[in-house]
Amino acid sequence: MRILSESNPRVVIEKEELFVDHSAKTRSGHLGHAMVECKDGSIICFYSNCSGYKGGIYAGHTMYGWVEYKRSTDRGVTWGEPSILQYSYDSFLNGDQFIGCEKAVVCDDGTIVLFCLRNTGGDFEPYRTPMCLLSHDNGITWSEPIEVHNERGRIYDAIYRNGRIYVLEFCNSTDKGFTCNEEGLFYKIIVSDDCGKTFSVLSELPFNTMGHAYGNLIFRPDGSLVFYGYNVDDEYNLTCLISEDEGKTWGEPFKSHVAKIARNPQIGYLNGTYILHARSENGVNFVFYHSKDGINWDEGTIVSDKPLGGCYYSNNIVIKGADGVDRLLVQYSENYGLSRVNICHAWVRCE
Repeated sequence: MRILSESNPRVVIEKEELFVDHSAKTRSGHLGHAMVECKDGSIICFYSNCSGYKGGIYAGHTMYGWVEYKRSTDRGVTWGEPSILQYSYDSFLNGDQFIGCEKAVVCDDGTIVLFCLRNTGGDFEPYRTPMCLLSHDNGITWSEPIEVHNERGRIYDAIYRNGRIYVLEFCNSTDKGFTCNEEGLFYKIIVSDDCGKTFSVLSELPFNTMGHAYGNLIFRPDGSLVFYGYNVDDEYNLTCLISEDEGKTWGEPFKSHVAKIARNPQIGYLNGTYILHARSENGVNFVFYHSKDGINWDEGTIVSDKPLGGCYYSNNIVIKGADGVDRLLVQYSENYGLSRVNICHAWVRCE
């Protein structure tokens, strides 16, 4: 057990486990940690199964592969055999694009909406327009791909709330680099009110996005929606904006300090505590922060430290265990050699 905070409530990582052993076949899988709880109560976790040799000097840091997923029917105690997401496998075999699935939501009627990043280079960029797949049978079968937005970019987050899907896309093609190097590009909130069949733009976030990449959203209990963005030119502060009208309009940008950096920030809310996990300094550390308001974070706790970089892409989902206790399931990539990674799980609990 690892203690993240001794304050009230006490925050601990009570269990860490290997979810996918890519090292056994010299594979890798950095990007694509979508997770969803299905209508039938089962949990699906997606991950990438990619080459451990592609990627130049960063062998294994690539999207040259496809997406798989495993299912748990006992609240995450055990996991079934992997299934291949056929759309991603067909794209890989055709050689025209490579797929990663970072976020998914489940709607009130049970529809799963799985969001797909598409790139043409195999090494993450450049991006095509984002797509989604729908499942009406708890992830057994999937629809044909649906275009979410006609602007090229990457969907960094998706939330389902009160019958509406909220999608965060950074409309940056990455033709000129992963972090934004072009004026006039925006993060946009895209919504769907019909369980992923159609989408429309709700708003664009009004701030200078130069140097930015990654992003996350969270609704706070008071109904406010908070955006978090990473800025390569100001790594010890996340760029934040708050919407008081469910994403229609946004306040002025401000900074949220992160003492050990937070690349690819992912925020969860567990029993009144906000938990932020991300890549830390030099991209070789995995750091956890906690907060009471989602803005003012503690000094952070390094929970994994590897000598080589290019890991710790992550995601989270709140799961009620068989014992009735809510836990935050965190899925992340952890280095095992060069930039090759395994997929790991950490279970976080507030005591």
